[in-house]
Amino acid sequence: MFDFLNSPLFQSIVTAVAGSIALVIYFKRRRDNKKDIANSLVLEIQNAERSIDKIKDATKRNHLEVDVDVMPSESWTKNKYLFVRILDKDEWDQITEFYNKASLIDQSLKKHREAFSNDVEQIRANKQRVLADIAAKIIDDIQQTDNVSADDEQKYRNLMNSLSSAFDDLYMQEQDNFAYVPKKHLHDVKLFLQEIPILSTSSVGLKLKKIVNSRF
Repeated sequence: MFDFLNSPLFQSIVTAVAGSIALVIYFKRRRDNKKDIANSLVLEIQNAERSIDKIKDATKRNHLEVDVDVMPSESWTKNKYLFVRILDKDEWDQITEFYNKASLIDQSLKKHREAFSNDVEQIRANKQRVLADIAAKIIDDIQQTDNVSADDEQKYRNLMNSLSSAFDDLYMQEQDNFAYVPKKHLHDVKLFLQEIPILSTSSVGLKLKKIVNSRF
């Protein structure tokens, strides 16, 4: 028995068994990793399609005031090599197109939000400039008046408040009527929405779900 344990045959058997175990562990980890990635893709696609529905509703009313992004996270680009032998060319092109169009929609939404933010900042700057001009004019009037009484100071304060309120009524409250809303972003999003494929119920979605639910 001792001789057998030290024999080349036994060492070969041990090596073969260890190698087999290592291969089993390797392929199990690879399979589990593929299942995890497939699950991430399924969740991303489902969340994206829910966001797309909200964006479509907004575009039907000709605006982009939505608080969603189509693809906050993206697992396809760095993991697509795992699915080369699973998806055919049409399916590969379909999921790639989905992720590309999702990215373009998100870029357009980002630019729209930046444009809105810039408008708000400009409106705020305009108000501060106008109020500064009003204050400067009142101060100039005060400097040209001798013996300004407490009543006069209150009068000037009331005048400042009155002019500020008038500015709000004439300018600030009319921004919704006169604000410039870029049409390009809305037009682009509408176009991308028309071109983006539906994946969750397609053969792509079914194959990914099959991987997620597989036991082996």
